[in-house]
Amino acid sequence: VLPYSQDKFSVPNNLYIIGTMNTADRSVESLDTALRRRFSFVEMPSKPEKLVDVTLEDAEEIDLEQLLDKINQRIELLIDKDHQIGHSYFIKVNDFSELKTTFKDKIIPLLEEYFYGDFGKIGLVLGASFIRAKYKDLAETKGILATFRDYEETDFIADKKVFELNSVDELNPTDFISIYNESILNE
Repeated sequence: VLPYSQDKFSVPNNLYIIGTMNTADRSVESLDTALRRRFSFVEMPSKPEKLVDVTLEDAEEIDLEQLLDKINQRIELLIDKDHQIGHSYFIKVNDFSELKTTFKDKIIPLLEEYFYGDFGKIGLVLGASFIRAKYKDLAETKGILATFRDYEETDFIADKKVFELNSVDELNPTDFISIYNESILNE
């Protein structure tokens, strides 16, 4: 019975309401608590094994299942399991060009959000084929900072690492395989 009109209201027995929620999104944390008291929650983790039959037409040697599994192991270690990447990013990837686009437009921006300002951690997830040190040594940083006599202590620069992304468009299948098999880079 509806409270104001006193009309009877019901829904059919075959109606199911299914809602989804990303637990990594902390902006809904208080909503999450309220919902947990009223509904059943079923965890839907990433399932890299769903990618076992996904083969890239022009890069069959890339094992998407292993690739996603390794990325998620690293994300879980660096952040937590709630930030793992879902297998749906890769389900409809058909060729190497689409894989590069997925990384460039989806995976890397997501990792940039997760590790805001810390490209070194993206390097810990994807490896040296994707991230490089911008400056090899301290000598390369000479002349970048303005002269400011009142602030002479610039020794902190020696400890600061600056990283940048390699162009995904220039990567080859071996670079993607190196995410889960680093020994391939030595071959």
